[in-house]
Amino acid sequence: MTRYLGLDVGTKRTGVAYADDADGILFSLKTIEHASMDELFSEVKTLVDGRSVDEVILGLPLLPSGKEGAQASVVRAFGGILANAGIPFRCIDERYTSTPNGETDRDSAAACSILSVILDR
Repeated sequence: MTRYLGLDVGTKRTGVAYADDADGILFSLKTIEHASMDELFSEVKTLVDGRSVDEVILGLPLLPSGKEGAQASVVRAFGGILANAGIPFRCIDERYTSTPNGETDRDSAAACSILSVILDR
């Protein structure tokens, strides 16, 4: 069984989802509000350790052309922080994920959409 943490990384808010591939059920966790990437990392590290997460999945916001813009740089920088801490991660193209209309926590709903790409493979 592999346990995943999905993140929709933002500069101030990061959506979070959790799933394992044993049952394929994923659910959103509380969106993390943070003032810095270090603060975000501290919260993510707590979740990784507490839930015995095997891999973190980062949504990579590519431009419609497929090129990386400014927000993709933020995500890649956070991936570097995870790598330095020895936390396995990968980035996936989040262009084709969607957030359900009417969702109260759009950030965590986006993280669920990101993680569903992994579970559907």
